[in-house]
Amino acid sequence: MSKSIKKPYFIGQVDTHWLENEPKRMRLSADFSFVDVNNVKWTAPAGCVIDGASIPRFFWYLIGSPFNGHYRRASVIHDVYCLTQTRPHKQVHRMFYDAIRADGVGKVKAKAMYLALKIGGPRWKNHPKRRMGI
Repeated sequence: MSKSIKKPYFIGQVDTHWLENEPKRMRLSADFSFVDVNNVKWTAPAGCVIDGASIPRFFWYLIGSPFNGHYRRASVIHDVYCLTQTRPHKQVHRMFYDAIRADGVGKVKAKAMYLALKIGGPRWKNHPKRRMGI
């Protein structure tokens, strides 16, 4: 009997509004989730503040700006878990890779973005550090 492979998927839509005094940050108006291949649900709850993908400006031509591209939805979930640190950073960065692949980012580009996270992305030792509802 063969084991079926589960496909990762998103739940809901990214619903945000810009913060008045912070032009590059948004607040989530509704919960938004990603379910990975291991059936682990990653949720960005309503009320969390996000700032888009943290892509250095000189890579925008190759990858895209923080609010464009097939990695936008993954960046919302990634932002929240980097802020809350409620799961180990290696799992959070791997979730980002799986989520951008599920959203249509090609394998080569996804691996390059994942490698950039592994090298220069945020790291933390202990979790949880912060509450989800920030």
